Amino acid sequence: MAPSTCTAQTLFGLLLGTFLVASPPARAQSASPPADSIVTADSSTARAPEPYTTSRSVAYHVLAAPAYVLHGATRPLGWAAQYVERNFPDLFEPRRPPRGILPLVELGGPTGFLGGLALYDNRLFGSDHTARIEGLYGGPDTFEGEVSYSAPTPIGAGSRFDLVANVFSDPESEFYLDGNSNDRTTDDALFSRDQVDVTAGLQSRLPGSPLRGAFDLLYEHVEASGEDQKLRKASPPGLGTVDLLTSRLTLGLDYTGEPPRVSRGTEVLLQLDYTHDLTGKRFRYGRYVAEVRQYLPVGFFPDSRRLALRGRLEQTEPLFDGSAVPFYQLPSLGGQNTLRGFQSRRFQNDGALMLNAEYRYPIWSNLDALVFVDAGQVFNEISEISGERFQWSYGGGLHLLNRKGLSARFEIAGSTEGLRTILTVDPSFRRVAR
Repeated sequence: MAPSTCTAQTLFGLLLGTFLVASPPARAQSASPPADSIVTADSSTARAPEPYTTSRSVAYHVLAAPAYVLHGATRPLGWAAQYVERNFPDLFEPRRPPRGILPLVELGGPTGFLGGLALYDNRLFGSDHTARIEGLYGGPDTFEGEVSYSAPTPIGAGSRFDLVANVFSDPESEFYLDGNSNDRTTDDALFSRDQVDVTAGLQSRLPGSPLRGAFDLLYEHVEASGEDQKLRKASPPGLGTVDLLTSRLTLGLDYTGEPPRVSRGTEVLLQLDYTHDLTGKRFRYGRYVAEVRQYLPVGFFPDSRRLALRGRLEQTEPLFDGSAVPFYQLPSLGGQNTLRGFQSRRFQNDGALMLNAEYRYPIWSNLDALVFVDAGQVFNEISEISGERFQWSYGGGLHLLNRKGLSARFEIAGSTEGLRTILTVDPSFRRVAR
């Protein structure tokens, strides 16, 4: 077994054991309100969790020593969360004001640090119409912007029409040659990327049904260029100006229940894309995505202590002789949503397999701690998938919740290439993956 594999599995086991040792049995919590209950509209009376009892043996307390340290370290965070919850209820109420301004922060994404604002209106032209404008700035020539509009349709109560426009610019995007086996120091190539895309889509979900579906049309205008000698030598398809049109069909099943703390159930996602080049016949390809998420309560502990498991398989394939896939459109691993211990798009190839396990543990009514292990690999053909080819990432962090789900996240992730910090404020808003 590779050293990185052992490190990841050992760390995950130790951390998970620490949390489990510190977790009280259900009967110990019956005497007082559980600290990890769902966020309520008025949580001003929320109490600090009391996970430890004095009736344990000396051996138990010795074994639980790491958990005591963790609890003491995170308790001030719980107090801070309670203060924010009490004095800024709009962050945690089921409904935000119908319109307002929110801060946006992103660290650990493809462009490094980004900060900005989002303006939203949830009552535009009527009670069910929503609009949003956001902008994030990361330095000279590095920025993201988005304008979105969503409205109900006459098809049914669970259907909506979405229109989203994005602009993206990064003068130092990174592309790694040689797929899964590349070397960070020798195979890293820089290029400039400017992109504008517009998505029009229809999504539908029958009330009371787990089945949902969506159909989207996505137009992308991309300008990719670079003076990097390694990039010029490799000459990957997609350099220059490209106009792409994608037809996307998405089907999903959701048996997970309501946020914020999903404790059990299954999610299944199937996605099928067809993309072609509007300026020629260089790029005509399909994309296939299958993703499964499984949520499991942990033993006899309260449901809010849970495991979140995720598997994702993605493959692109040229559909005609002489056609290709632009190199920046290839499936990739690395960054805040896949292999968190590696930088964004660290590994790229025709296909990608991603596996993830998280143990989530409430430390306050609206604050979760978590430990995680990520494993993944990229490949040319599915037959290349092998247990020896996995790249491993591991770490832990904190998630701030509101009634609708994740409001902010802070994570530290490690890998064979060092440590990375991930910070996002309000990451649940719709964003085109870069």
